[in-house]
Amino acid sequence: MGSTMEPPGGAYLHLGAVTSPVGTARVLQLAFGCTTFSLVAHRGGFGGVQGTFCMAAWGFCFAFSVLVVACEFTRLHSCLRLSWGNFTAAFAMLATLLCATAAVIYPLYFTRLECPPEPAGCMVASCQRSTLESPKEGLMTVMELLPRHPTQ
Repeated sequence: MGSTMEPPGGAYLHLGAVTSPVGTARVLQLAFGCTTFSLVAHRGGFGGVQGTFCMAAWGFCFAFSVLVVACEFTRLHSCLRLSWGNFTAAFAMLATLLCATAAVIYPLYFTRLECPPEPAGCMVASCQRSTLESPKEGLMTVMELLPRHPTQ
């Protein structure tokens, strides 16, 4: 028989949610999103409508990525009354478009040819992170749309 500490439906935490290829891509998505958002907010500089849009896009994608990873890791998605596969695929497509747009807009408006001493490094680094994030979002879209094989 099982121990009394083990829940009847199995373990509560699903480690496969972060160790699978899709889970690894989601963790990378969180790391890149947080880094980009933090660099721009801290020293990169943003202003006006364009900067606000970029920050909103990165913040939205990061927040929903945290939600998706948390629901997958704790298996809370089984309690929701929606198609989880379709939701994550639609979110991955939306995040791809948002991050690709922000990756184009931010460098156009906020990088300069002449380099001021300190914030320029953060601007360049945030542009590079954002550019890395867009193809990864596209990869997430493809991975979400691939048929899943049940593993047991």
